[in-house]
Amino acid sequence: MQIEHDEIMRRAAAIAPTLAAHARECDAARMLTAESMASMVNAGMFRIPQPRRVGGYELSLRTLADAVTSLSEACPASGWVLMVMGAHHWCMGSFPEAAQDEVFGDGRDGLVAGTLSSQGVASVVDGGYRVEGRWQFCSGVDHADWVILGCADAVTRRPSVHVVVPRAELEVDDTWQVMGLQGTGSKDVVAHNIFVPLNRAIDTRTLFRGASPHAINHATNLYRLSAEAMLSVSVATAVLGSAKFALRQFIERTRERRVILTGVRKAEHGPTQVRLAEAAAEVHSADLLIHDILAEFDRLTATGASFDNDHRVRAKWQAAYAAELCRRAVARMFSGSGAHAVYTPSALQAAFRNVNVGAQHASIDFDNSAEQYARARLGLGS
Repeated sequence: MQIEHDEIMRRAAAIAPTLAAHARECDAARMLTAESMASMVNAGMFRIPQPRRVGGYELSLRTLADAVTSLSEACPASGWVLMVMGAHHWCMGSFPEAAQDEVFGDGRDGLVAGTLSSQGVASVVDGGYRVEGRWQFCSGVDHADWVILGCADAVTRRPSVHVVVPRAELEVDDTWQVMGLQGTGSKDVVAHNIFVPLNRAIDTRTLFRGASPHAINHATNLYRLSAEAMLSVSVATAVLGSAKFALRQFIERTRERRVILTGVRKAEHGPTQVRLAEAAAEVHSADLLIHDILAEFDRLTATGASFDNDHRVRAKWQAAYAAELCRRAVARMFSGSGAHAVYTPSALQAAFRNVNVGAQHASIDFDNSAEQYARARLGLGS
């Protein structure tokens, strides 16, 4: 029986209480707890974008996005890890079939962490590549079986190839001391002259453009989209979940709060009401921007139409602007939450930190995304 969108959302709702109960423990450990990770694995969350030919559900990016947003509302770290690993499971659909089989074959969950930016280097050798270097921001690596790494050419230093390697072949360096999203365990990984065969590699431009010859060998056109655009939208969905959590917390806190000096209910305070209305509109607008692009992804997947540069810059800009709207909304709510919001147990303080860290992701860089979009609209090239 093929799993559908509604079943995924039912499962997400079922595991949300478990993730919420472990959220602070994840932050304290600076990685997901075993219970949180097992909950998502057992619910099939990582199989949402995984190719059907190797045991995945091969569902739409809208389904993955809605699951990430929903779980990020319960535990931002868990939602973020699902977002990142889910993107990598989707990327595997563009890799050679031999790599897909090696990672996911025989019903294996695979669990692919990684870093798509080209931080290390690859040298061409007989039968494959020699890979070395350090990669930052490897979310969920403590629970991964495999790791995707973006590599620059060892000679030209330009992005050249993406490889997938067993996590056991890498050194994990615990550098993850940060202000937000601590529970994602986004540590560094280091490769010391690792050999990677050709069947576990893909040209970077081919992957980022959605032009892999292996992408057409699936039941759907899901893997013919741009990896660059897909990741940008995915990141925004995790930020959106944290912003929705913050909005809910702000409403609940405002209903209870009273002005210390007068005892007047804060909910009756006009400026606070305006602050809430603006924040709610920003979060809702972010949601609409993200789902507008997801609808375009669905259309392209259904028709098999090509994913061109206009689609890419539009997706990246709407994702970046959605994340910025979430950041503004949470900042507005946090500044209107009073002095008690600065204490570490404050849910709003945690949301403020998580959203600001999430919005720093390179794939939704506000300035670069805005410039590329504007240049495309003005006919100046990107």
